[in-house]
Amino acid sequence: MTVDDTKRHIRSIYIDVELSCWAGPPPLGMRQEIIEIGIVEMDLHTLEITRDKSHFVRPKRWEISDRCTKLTGITKDDIQSARSFPEVLASLTEEFSPSRALCCTWGNDAGLIAAACQSSGLKTPLRYLLDLAHLFQGLFLLRQTPGLRSAVGMLDMEFDGVPHGALVDARNTAGVHAAVIRRMRRQPDLPPPPAQQNTEVAALTPFGEKLREALGTR
Repeated sequence: MTVDDTKRHIRSIYIDVELSCWAGPPPLGMRQEIIEIGIVEMDLHTLEITRDKSHFVRPKRWEISDRCTKLTGITKDDIQSARSFPEVLASLTEEFSPSRALCCTWGNDAGLIAAACQSSGLKTPLRYLLDLAHLFQGLFLLRQTPGLRSAVGMLDMEFDGVPHGALVDARNTAGVHAAVIRRMRRQPDLPPPPAQQNTEVAALTPFGEKLREALGTR
């Protein structure tokens, strides 16, 4: 059966958020809030990234710990000059129209955005959702949901950038999705990166090992 082209997704967007964090539990009166949103758009026909954007977000109770800065690179100055979550969401919604695209995340970032929307009295603009971490786990029969960096390594790809940056993680999520789609379409992979040792590889079931071999992901 052929799916009507009007019902197909012709583009996808990849969303990642970074949250405020501390070395231990949040201080009294504080809670985790979104402090950065990264979004990447990909053409699902060519599998090429067409545009991307990243915004810092000023939380309601803004305080950036040293631990948070060390992990994400985000500083107090970045947050102090940032716009509020409703303002950033309105800007991204206007530019990327996420309600009309396949919205992909690695993990529960869509849920975090929905919770932030509810807290601000807004409706989430994310409609067609796909958690690629769960998809990847199912495709490769992994015992546990893999981290993004682990999935990149399993596909013999090189992680692009430093982890825990919203735009970097969104771009790598798009890269993993594109690689999986190419394999399903039996298209050639992109040129492999220089040989390097993967230090983080998720555990596979025996059948998952065979499947990975069949898909040429060693």
